[in-house]
Amino acid sequence: MNFRTTLTYLQRIIISLLFLIYLSCEIQMEEVEPNTYMDLTETLQNPLDVRTLNLNGQKLKALPKKIEQLKNLQTLYLSNNQLTTLPKEKEKIRKLLPKCQIYFE
Repeated sequence: MNFRTTLTYLQRIIISLLFLIYLSCEIQMEEVEPNTYMDLTETLQNPLDVRTLNLNGQKLKALPKKIEQLKNLQTLYLSNNQLTTLPKEKEKIRKLLPKCQIYFE
């Protein structure tokens, strides 16, 4: 094998790997559960439809008051935020959403 043939072979391998990565990302996006939201503004447009709310990494310093409108919320993700008074916020969130599983980390 000369250099050019080896280079062509490596390029094909890289392109194939990139294509496989792309496909796996597409499949993962399709696997998101229905009624799962990642944006609080969008969530509040259909509050009764929301089952899962993922607010990871949103830089929240406090829990938005409007979150109590999410009567059917079952799972709430809050990791990687900046909740300033975490113990108080945790207690407050659990009181507001007693039927909801809440993940802080």
